[in-house]
Amino acid sequence: MSTVLVEGPRSFTRLVPQLTHAQARMPLAVYGYCVFKAQGERPARRYAAYYPFCDHSPELVALRHAATHGLPARFIDLDVAEQASLDPQEHDDELARSGPDERHLQRSQYLAHLARQLGCRDHEELWEHLFEAPALTRGTTAHMADLVAYCQLSRSEHTEDELRADGTLAREAEMAAAVREALAERSPGAGPVLAVVGGFHAVVLPALVAAGTKRPTVQTAAIGDQASALIRYGLDRLDRLNGYGAGMTSPAWHQGLWERMLQRDKAGVTLGARLRQEQTLALLFDIAAELREKHRLPLPMPTLAAAYEQALRLAALRGRDAPLREDLLDAVTSCFVKGELDAEGMLVLAVTRRRLAGQAVGQVPPGTDRPPLLRDFEARARRQRLKIDDPKPRRLVLDLYRRPDHRLTSRLLHGVTLLGVPLATRVSGPDFANGLGLGKLQEQWEYSFSASTEAALIEASVYGTTLPLAVAQRFEARLQRLVDGDEPRHAGAAAALLVQACVLGLHDHVRRVMATLVQVVAEDAAFESVATACSVLGLLWESREPLEARALTEVPALLASSYQRALFLGRSLQGAAGDGSGLIEALSRLRELLISAAGQALDAGLFWDLLDHLQARHDLALIRGAAAGLRHGAGRLDEAGLQTVLAGHLQGGVTPVEAVAFLRGLLSTAREAAWQQPRLLDTLDARLREWDEAAFVAVLPELRLAFAEMTPKETDRIAQAVAGLHGQGDLGRLVRHDLDAAEVQAHVARSAQLLARLRADGLSGWLQS
Repeated sequence: MSTVLVEGPRSFTRLVPQLTHAQARMPLAVYGYCVFKAQGERPARRYAAYYPFCDHSPELVALRHAATHGLPARFIDLDVAEQASLDPQEHDDELARSGPDERHLQRSQYLAHLARQLGCRDHEELWEHLFEAPALTRGTTAHMADLVAYCQLSRSEHTEDELRADGTLAREAEMAAAVREALAERSPGAGPVLAVVGGFHAVVLPALVAAGTKRPTVQTAAIGDQASALIRYGLDRLDRLNGYGAGMTSPAWHQGLWERMLQRDKAGVTLGARLRQEQTLALLFDIAAELREKHRLPLPMPTLAAAYEQALRLAALRGRDAPLREDLLDAVTSCFVKGELDAEGMLVLAVTRRRLAGQAVGQVPPGTDRPPLLRDFEARARRQRLKIDDPKPRRLVLDLYRRPDHRLTSRLLHGVTLLGVPLATRVSGPDFANGLGLGKLQEQWEYSFSASTEAALIEASVYGTTLPLAVAQRFEARLQRLVDGDEPRHAGAAAALLVQACVLGLHDHVRRVMATLVQVVAEDAAFESVATACSVLGLLWESREPLEARALTEVPALLASSYQRALFLGRSLQGAAGDGSGLIEALSRLRELLISAAGQALDAGLFWDLLDHLQARHDLALIRGAAAGLRHGAGRLDEAGLQTVLAGHLQGGVTPVEAVAFLRGLLSTAREAAWQQPRLLDTLDARLREWDEAAFVAVLPELRLAFAEMTPKETDRIAQAVAGLHGQGDLGRLVRHDLDAAEVQAHVARSAQLLARLRADGLSGWLQS
């Protein structure tokens, strides 16, 4: 052998010494990205891809062989930017693609038909059945013949135009030219050139090389930035089930087989069936041990023996000399799951799939270049005293109101969250965008640094080389989508972006966000959205100290104009989206705004005029009730007035459904009326006694919703009041845990049958006794 060539972007060749370094531990991945500058009407575009390697990757095996024997080795595919220029698919900028793509093989109808014929469930099981299982017991010639036929069958389904459109032909021309150059560079008497490429390409490369196919010319857009780096990777991320398109299902299964094969080879023994039998038994022991120790699931040794026996028998039934991954999974499902598969079985299958996927994480060799964004994050994290040297989960408490350094830590964690980096989860504390937990002085996080964190940080390099730059670019992209109309131009969403800019510490962006918010509020015709924007602006003004937004002096004026816009839109409200809860929440938010410090300068009379209008004229009883409840809670509708409007709905000519909808609206904004206004329960009780069973059943779902938001203590108070209406001390048990919904429905149906039979037999009088 004279030269080793491997499918992969040409620029990755500089990383070959790091990939094959003695201290490199797989799995690792090369992460490559490029950023195209904006040109004309086309915005800036980002493209990124992973190229993972594990110990048994053919590409890595070949590169290691070359390193061991001092042979030149290089990658021979088009570079990342060239492949991006040829990629016709629209991709989400937030996601990186898997570099080697097997979509042609996976979508093959020939192979799908073959899988069905052989009783295989998918492309992965078909591959294992045809090639992995017999690999160590058949000759190389027969193995390669079947492999070529397999790939040729898939390729025959694709036309030349399809392969040209998705960039396949250009990539193959590049690889063929590289092979031809390597052949020309060979010295006399040198060995062959080894090219390791995907099977879909391998079946045509010899012909392309012989035909002298020229290297393609790929026109790329103006590139603003591009780079590649070797990063740690995890076996679980290699799993196809976790989104890696060119991966295998259950990589730990294959890794275990590979390691056992190497041990056998060192001993001079190769037993293909024995390897898979040992692997099956070892994994069954591991799965059983985790279920026993961590989940207290009793799995006696006879059950384990039965699972192993079933895996062997399933393999024999399916024409295999030893179990494959699917045989193991089926045996676990049959023998370890004692109850329902979608109940008790979920835990067993989750543990099994995790063991099959594996948790091993690679390690880059010493001296490997670390991308600037990763170095910048590590420096900032250590400066904020975050523990990132091990994956141990930790808890962090930040005092946002009194500790400026804690605000910096909060911004860092919010920033990496915006970038999609799996590092930290906020478990409690003030949520300034949604107005939740604002009374809390502390923000609590749980965080853990892992290989996935590192990989995601490197992936985020497409947005910038420092954390502030990457966060700003990512935020700018979200803002631009709102500006361009790629996302709904809702005032509430625009206001939330303004708060998010402050939470992230992007105070130099807030002017543009505010200008956008002014435009969106003027355009937005949805009352709920503009009312939400008012609420968010009020929260921002009150929280300007911890958010360090003291310089946003324009907020009060923007709040006033948004408030007036919301009330103008409210005058023409009719109907309500969904179940009406959004409109009720918007009205409640405006009420809360008016009683806050930020709302003191607003004209409250306009809001109360709106509620008067809605109570009298809105077409939905639900909204009329909510308006009445808000007015009553503020003392603008006294007890007598509330009883009048309530009686008008419960005792008037409206339908039972409308009556209960009014009650639901009332209790959603003035829940205390249910126990503070005895006449309300009197009136409701009288109306319920007037309805027949059919009418009651029709309104029961809405009636349940009316009281659904009550706390257990409030429910008890209402139950006590209702019991008093009927001369009882209590209503007995309000909750029955010994009956399920199906049993209750069965009793209801049986009661209906009994009543019908009594009426048919002329015994209706018994119902009165």
